[in-house]
Amino acid sequence: MKKRIIFLGLFLLLGFGCKQTGERLSGQEESHDHKEEIYEEVHLLEKQMEVMEIRLGKFQELNLSTTVKASGRLELPPQNQANVSAIMGGRVKEIRVLEGDAVRKGQILALVQNPELMDIQEDYLMDKSEFERVQIDYERQEKLHKEGAISTAQFQQTKADFYSAKATFSASIQRLQLLGISSKNVDQGEITSFYRILSPLNGHVTQIRINLGRFVVPQQEMFEVVDNDHIHIDLKVYEKDMERIRKGQKIAFSLSSNPDTVYFGSIFSVGRSLQEESKAMLVHADIDNYSGTLLPGMYVDARIITDQKVARALPISSIVSDGGLDYIFILLPEKLRQGGNKKNEGHEKEYIFRKIEVNTGAEDMGFVEVVPAYNIPDHIEVVTFGTYYLLAEMKKGEVGHGHHH
Repeated sequence: MKKRIIFLGLFLLLGFGCKQTGERLSGQEESHDHKEEIYEEVHLLEKQMEVMEIRLGKFQELNLSTTVKASGRLELPPQNQANVSAIMGGRVKEIRVLEGDAVRKGQILALVQNPELMDIQEDYLMDKSEFERVQIDYERQEKLHKEGAISTAQFQQTKADFYSAKATFSASIQRLQLLGISSKNVDQGEITSFYRILSPLNGHVTQIRINLGRFVVPQQEMFEVVDNDHIHIDLKVYEKDMERIRKGQKIAFSLSSNPDTVYFGSIFSVGRSLQEESKAMLVHADIDNYSGTLLPGMYVDARIITDQKVARALPISSIVSDGGLDYIFILLPEKLRQGGNKKNEGHEKEYIFRKIEVNTGAEDMGFVEVVPAYNIPDHIEVVTFGTYYLLAEMKKGEVGHGHHH
């Protein structure tokens, strides 16, 4: 390796600070004050290039995305998941579903037997009979009251009895509905000793916590039913990135357990408060290409796309870090090499690479936006693979105070 001191007024080299892009790399002279610049270069022979698997490429204009990395999990809204409990005590007489079964809202999941149900139905029939009796009396006395045949006080008492009986009868109907018993069937004399456990929504049975013959008590959870069609993602975005997140932004994500499959979505809601422990804000996103393999509770890794732009880019493998700064290596064109591109004593071609400081920006699909500290024309070849080997070769040369072959 050789560090060369080059006078810009004498040689037509890289356009460090030139006003027209690539002037010196294209061989055009420039009137400039004679100013001393130091370039770090590494010289390789053809065999070394092959051993190090050095690959070359050029700058590309690509549409890159600026993203925010986030992690989270798949969730369901509360209204799309249900724990189905026993309404009253009883023994499980029948289970009509299996875990994983698709169910419709109102579908029977199980039957629970309890002799007290017969008393409830008998009470309903008595309440109905009493309501019908009081209703007839109320309608008769209302007519008499309008004709002045009975006193207002007498009619008011009949009216109160009517509304009391109506409320009691209505409560009996509601009690039967709650137990999944048809009042019409009871009216026809069909008295049952069991009540039905019904699905409260369309979805799938994810858990069954009972078995045949088991006695259940009121409020005991029996089934879990979820509607995965409304599954979404809850992501944690940390404080430093909050200002960049907006409703409607696109996301790309994969399951932590299966990073090779990528799904897409968009943000529909941005939280307005920080979680105390993590100091992160929750962001909610819909899933565009939903798959039945996505289940609540699965963990995901995501990128939120905050900006897209066309940028001058190179493969990420082109970048090497040294001393806290980022660099690329360019291959000097033949006409700009000092002593390079000549056959050495062994008749082997020599390549000269120059280390150039760069700034990096957006990353996407294995490419990164690259802004060199100095202008570099598009036709200049850049090392796209093997930059770490070149840097190591340069470091060896520095120890030996010469360029390395």
